[in-house]
Amino acid sequence: MFVDVDNSMRIAREEFFGPVNVVIPFDTDEEAVRLANDNPYGLSAAVHAKNPLRAYGIARQLRTGGVVINGGGGAFPNTSLPFGGYKASGLGREYGRWGIDEYLQTKSVSWGVSQG
Repeated sequence: MFVDVDNSMRIAREEFFGPVNVVIPFDTDEEAVRLANDNPYGLSAAVHAKNPLRAYGIARQLRTGGVVINGGGGAFPNTSLPFGGYKASGLGREYGRWGIDEYLQTKSVSWGVSQG
């Protein structure tokens, strides 16, 4: 756990894998969302709040592939839920219908209007 971090520090800007957390202070929900989204990565995020509707409103604004609210579910709560990132954290999803979509090909066929 790293405290007194600001968003310009390397530890706040890179995507670390492992038990690493950074704490960046903020004053408003809007500032928290801005700080969280000001990053080239977006694999996952966590929101903790007393009011679950407030937490959900914040979660919807975060540019990440997944958000855990108040510790619920963990990183892989259910393999029927999609898993994947935004931005430099990758494209595509694993698990569920979203994972199957990666293996499908879509085709469009257009017909001209008959003149006869």
